[in-house]
Amino acid sequence: MSRIKELIDDFKLNQEIQGRKKEYIEGCKYRLHRWRHFTKEQLGVEEAEKVTSMHIKKYIQYCQSRGKEANITINNQIATIKVFYQYLVDEEYIDEKDNPMRRIRNLKEEKRVIITFNDEEVLRIINDVREDTYSNLRDKLILIMLFDTGMRVSELCNIKNDDVSRTNILIHGKGSKERLIYISKIMRKYMRKYEEAKLVRFKHRLEDEIEDYYFLDQSAERLSRSRINKILKEHCKNVGVRKEVRCSPHDCRHYFAQKQLKNGIDIYSLSRLMGHFDTQITSKYLRGLEQHDILEIGKVYSPLNEVKI
Repeated sequence: MSRIKELIDDFKLNQEIQGRKKEYIEGCKYRLHRWRHFTKEQLGVEEAEKVTSMHIKKYIQYCQSRGKEANITINNQIATIKVFYQYLVDEEYIDEKDNPMRRIRNLKEEKRVIITFNDEEVLRIINDVREDTYSNLRDKLILIMLFDTGMRVSELCNIKNDDVSRTNILIHGKGSKERLIYISKIMRKYMRKYEEAKLVRFKHRLEDEIEDYYFLDQSAERLSRSRINKILKEHCKNVGVRKEVRCSPHDCRHYFAQKQLKNGIDIYSLSRLMGHFDTQITSKYLRGLEQHDILEIGKVYSPLNEVKI
């Protein structure tokens, strides 16, 4: 019999060997130990082979009974335990038929309509940033990139100099997945301005004193996620963005997705640009479109538009 505690350590080591990001590994470890503690203290089970689907269901019920977590959060717990048990199957700790997660289904998630920025707000936010200092040019480019590419804030922070080419940027996404994103004309314009200001700002520093990230703070170190959050919130406040918009970098991602859909992009292409694992994740952005937006897209892409009748 294999104790769950030791197997979690083994799973963690394997994730590190596979090159998973530290944040992902720590998140999995936290969720697995939380489940392990419940299973041990409440159900008296400490060995992975003894866990049944009924034990898993009792844990899900426990998470629901606390009333502090939405179904989407509990589904994240379920997903992590599924990955853990699939690892145990792959490593032959247990047989596939003994996998307690085989018939565990996700909870139904609330289909929330996503409210995000409109075009006028985006224009005001970007134009609120001046262009007279290194920090201003950097902040303006950051906002342009968030709105124009839909990349995650963590992905933006982790862009390195070698990831940037003339026509595209290599993004290191979730689950160690890599993808390319385009560089639009407006992005290229402000990238040139920023890169020139960056050279001037750090010209007196030695090369080994400058971190190899594209976006740097005043100390030539990698820009943090919290700083980018503050940059966006500051300019949202300045221009009076609607209260129902949270003004987080993830809302820029929502804006990008809905704007692309309004412009007629297909779900598959959008999912590739956003770094989603499947199109079901991407399709949630359709719920934020108004009915007239859907009708206009349908009109533009009508099957008989190019047919001469």
